[in-house]
This record gives sequence, structure tokens and C-alpha cells, in this order.
Amino acid sequence: MPNLGQPHLTRLEHLNRYGYYTDHDLFTPDHLGRLRDALARLQRDAKPEYDHAHQTYFPNIIEFDDAFAEVLDNTRLLEGLFEVIGPDVQLYANEVLVSKPTGKALGWHRDKMSIGKHCPNMFLKVCLYVDELTIDAGPTGVVPESHFDIYKGEEFYPHKIDFLAKPGSMLAFAASTMHRAGLHVEGKPPRPAMFFVFIPWWIKQAVYYTGHKCQKLIDTASPMRLQLLGVQMRPGISMDSFTSV
Repeated sequence: MPNLGQPHLTRLEHLNRYGYYTDHDLFTPDHLGRLRDALARLQRDAKPEYDHAHQTYFPNIIEFDDAFAEVLDNTRLLEGLFEVIGPDVQLYANEVLVSKPTGKALGWHRDKMSIGKHCPNMFLKVCLYVDELTIDAGPTGVVPESHFDIYKGEEFYPHKIDFLAKPGSMLAFAASTMHRAGLHVEGKPPRPAMFFVFIPWWIKQAVYYTGHKCQKLIDTASPMRLQLLGVQMRPGISMDSFTSV
């Protein structure tokens, strides 16, 4: 059947136009199950970096369980990263944020304003969900087109979108796109989400990221994962021309 009305936008076109893009059904049933188990074990056994009334934060999750590390091998995810950032893509941060039922939403904000202003789409935050996310369970919201002007707040934009995720869904947005954790109704269970942030290789690595020093991850890594971890570029990628050779 022909596509009627609005033409299909590529990931990059959607990101350029609206400041975000989505994807669905990223994980196999087996990987979904192992991610759910890993998230439960993380919240039960790991020590968070902080534990506030509204949110709990666990950094560097790929070192905690192989199920998290295998996200870096996901073909659909990588296709989007190559399209948006390019072949020299690198991991910047990986974490789990657990939203808590406080009965209110968090405030709208942007990440990494200096990158968002000078290098559009060069700091891509990818949110991943393994269970259904409803409107009252703290959904991640974005403000379409807010990436065009970093000096304007949410009051300047007529539309806000809450991302209602299905298992295996993904929401990706640029550094300068306004976003927030939405309303999390009291009585609902805590809601974990995985966040992976990607940048080009040439942007300075964050000091809190440790994946490039974890020998367990390095010893079992593919060439692509070694690049994402910041260890070395994979064969065939030239840092001089930013193209495959």
C-alpha cells in the first residue's frame, strides 16, 4: 500500500526537524527477560550513586551485568547511531534512573548546553524501556522543536509529548532538546529506565565514565564495542576524513 499524506522521515530527518526520534521492538524476548532480571538485581544489590525522594541513579551499568553491555551490540540501535552521529560514534555515559511515585512531574531541562549549541545532534541521549510505560508512571517527555533555540523555555512551545513506551521501545533526543520525567502517580511502582548517551569520538570523554578501563568488558568486546567503549577505533574508520576507507 502506498504511503499517503506525510512522507516517512528517516531518523536523522526526524531528529533534525523535531529534536527526537523513536524506535520500537529493539530487543528479542530473551534479551528483554535478561534486562528485566538485571534491572531487578541492580536495584536490589547495587549501591546507587544517589538515592533521592524522586529518583535513584546507578551509573556505569554495562559493568554490572552482561545484559546491559549487550545493548551496545544491538543492530537497530547502531543503525541509528551511524545515521545521526556517524561511523566514529562513541559511548559517553550509561546509567539507570529509577523514577519514584511522588505524585508530580520533574522540571523541563536540557543536557550539555555547550554541545547542544555548537554541535547539534552530537550528544544523543537514548532512553530504553523493558516494560510498558503508561501516562501516570513517570514517562519521559520531550518538547518538539525546542532544540532550535536553547534560550527559549517550554512556555514558547505549544506541544509537549510524553513517550508512552512498549517493551523494547526507544526514545532518542539531542542535547538541546527539552525533556523531563513526567507525572508519576503515588501508588504506582518505581519505574527504571536505561539511558545510553553517545557522542563522536573526538568529543572529550566524561570523567565519570569508566568503561574504557574495565578489563572484563575489553576482553570480551567486539571491534564495534571496543570503539564504543573508547578503547580504539575499529578497522576501516579513518579519523582524518570521518568516513570509511
